[in-house]
Amino acid sequence: MADTRDRRDTDPFRLVQEVLEAPGEAAGSVPALLALLDDENPTIRLAGSFTLCVIANADPESVPGIATRLYDRLDSDSRAETMIAYNYLASQYPRRVDEALRDGDASGTAPGGAVDADTDREQVGRVRPPGVGSYDPHSVDPDRNVIDPADPQRHPDGEVPDIRSDGPEQAQSDDEPPATEFQPGPTERQQWNRLYERLSEIVGHSRFDDLMVLSGKTRDRYADIARVLAVEGNTERALALRLFHRPSQDREAFAADIDQALTQWQAIGEHPHVVSVFDIGTRPRPWAATEPIVETLADRGERFDPAAAVSVATDLADALAYAHQHGVIHAGLDPENVALPTTERGVPSTGRLDNVALLGVYRWYVTPATCLDPRYAAPEYYDRKFGRVNHATDVYHLGAVLYRLLTGRPPFDGPFDEIRERVINADPPEPSAAVGVPTALDRIVTKAMGKRTLRRYETINDLRGDLDRVYEELTTDGE
Repeated sequence: MADTRDRRDTDPFRLVQEVLEAPGEAAGSVPALLALLDDENPTIRLAGSFTLCVIANADPESVPGIATRLYDRLDSDSRAETMIAYNYLASQYPRRVDEALRDGDASGTAPGGAVDADTDREQVGRVRPPGVGSYDPHSVDPDRNVIDPADPQRHPDGEVPDIRSDGPEQAQSDDEPPATEFQPGPTERQQWNRLYERLSEIVGHSRFDDLMVLSGKTRDRYADIARVLAVEGNTERALALRLFHRPSQDREAFAADIDQALTQWQAIGEHPHVVSVFDIGTRPRPWAATEPIVETLADRGERFDPAAAVSVATDLADALAYAHQHGVIHAGLDPENVALPTTERGVPSTGRLDNVALLGVYRWYVTPATCLDPRYAAPEYYDRKFGRVNHATDVYHLGAVLYRLLTGRPPFDGPFDEIRERVINADPPEPSAAVGVPTALDRIVTKAMGKRTLRRYETINDLRGDLDRVYEELTTDGE
């Protein structure tokens, strides 16, 4: 036995050969194979990477241990073969890898050398809390444009289902377009008939005594929305009833995922700068009753004066800080998710977060570009080397929204490939280069939009502190 071990130590290919003869019984060889990943010979490294994947396929129970050890090796100096093996396991066994990393936190170092500022797994350094579906921000190829409308996320079953507003489950035919957008469902009349039919069923699973349709139904990224009058005891309230788009497949898992996300949103909806959620349910389909939204930042073409822009951004920072304190990440903040209640003069009085935590669910079922404007997406949505999608992503997105508030335009624009290239490689834009605003706002925007998460504000509260100081200067100068 000693002679065999010595031969294996000096002949890595003998080790590989022995493992390949019985990969299902070779879990004990994992440490030796991991050591091959540090060899100077690229052929040996590749053999080690391949053999680790073979063991995982033969014995899926070994996946968490192998993936965690591979993840610990991912840094700026890691070999390509290590990344190859990790990427394979993450794409083939997303649930096992996701759970392993959540449970062990795998040292808190994101691939490519980007270290998460928050490495405590009980904090908000993740897009999904334990038990919410199977989303894994590292389950795609590092060179893959995960925000690309033409490149949908991988589904747990290996396919990406289409998202339909309603109707029976249907297989997508070969001549249909790729399922990168929500596909059209039944006609408007059919949808209205079904809405009326379902109101009574929704009432039966809600806190309300009655629901009555008030006005026309609209469609947004996540849901079909109808204005309804909700009756609860002696109180009547106008609300927005959101019927969420569902995948044509895997609806049971989706319902569980969206219910968890809506529960998170509802839990922080008491904050004055978060759109309130009054009730949620999954039958007859996932729904939520929220306060109505009249206008969003995306509906406004003009820019805000600096004081108003900073005021709205401060409101959003307050809401995000509250969300982060409760372990909730928005992950998809852009102008369409900024609600703007208005005064009688039509001037926004505040900003409110909408669609909180939903992107963490939907990006698994449809390409993120369906639910997040690529012009505002953080670098980590384009390339994993920039780190995980976590609370630092909300910092970036708020910086991008602040740029939009100050200038009336997105921070990056153009064809998708050009946007991606600039998000990854160009310096964050300075608003003063586009419009006449105090240069103090340049530092806030560019720091929030740092490429690497460690170069951004460490927390939303740090960003809010700078916003407060600039707002005081702006309002004092105006007196």
